[in-house]
Amino acid sequence: MLPRRPPFLVWYDDNPKLSIARKIEEAMAAYSRRFNGVRPTLILVNEEELTDVAGVQVRSVPTVRRNTYWVGQVEALEEAPRVAGA
Repeated sequence: MLPRRPPFLVWYDDNPKLSIARKIEEAMAAYSRRFNGVRPTLILVNEEELTDVAGVQVRSVPTVRRNTYWVGQVEALEEAPRVAGA
């Protein structure tokens, strides 16, 4: 049996004074705190907020709303069940 990976953490931050990279870094820190030091490897963002952040893969997804960051593991996304017709 494979070890269970933490689920995604949804982080919302609409502070206009922070850069998108800074918001992602804060979301990553919250994920690590929540899941006992596990470091996220994947951040899903809105298409308009795609940016580079060192040490993590950032992907744009059209269904993610602006100022919302889905933080998780690449493996968790790849193992997620697929919806028929998707």
